[in-house]
Amino acid sequence: MKNKEVEQQHMKTQQELNKLLLKSGLMKEDYKIVAIGFLSLDEEFEKGEVSVSFLIKLKAIWNDGITLATVGHHTCEFCRTVTGSSEKTLIDNENKIKYIIPELIFHYITIHKYLPPSEFIEFVMKK
Repeated sequence: MKNKEVEQQHMKTQQELNKLLLKSGLMKEDYKIVAIGFLSLDEEFEKGEVSVSFLIKLKAIWNDGITLATVGHHTCEFCRTVTGSSEKTLIDNENKIKYIIPELIFHYITIHKYLPPSEFIEFVMKK
């Protein structure tokens, strides 16, 4: 699944949640949904190096809290490696952003040299 498809799916879920919140007299969530690291063969992606400290922090964040687990596994389209298919939501309350990242992000960064956007790297490094 591509970044835009993941974002659309999560925006739809957020809209449904907001309907329920408003119906209950609660404030709706107003976060921008940003998918990071859902790569596909038919889309270009930034390549480069990240610091070891970024990877360590990202792994610590991944291991902390709730992870959305799915049934089955995902196969990397680039090298056919089979990995997990979980995803995690990281919330940047300061900037009102929900980052959605796949478990496969670690594989993409270390094996395929995927370079996440600088705003995401900065967010992770501040946590």
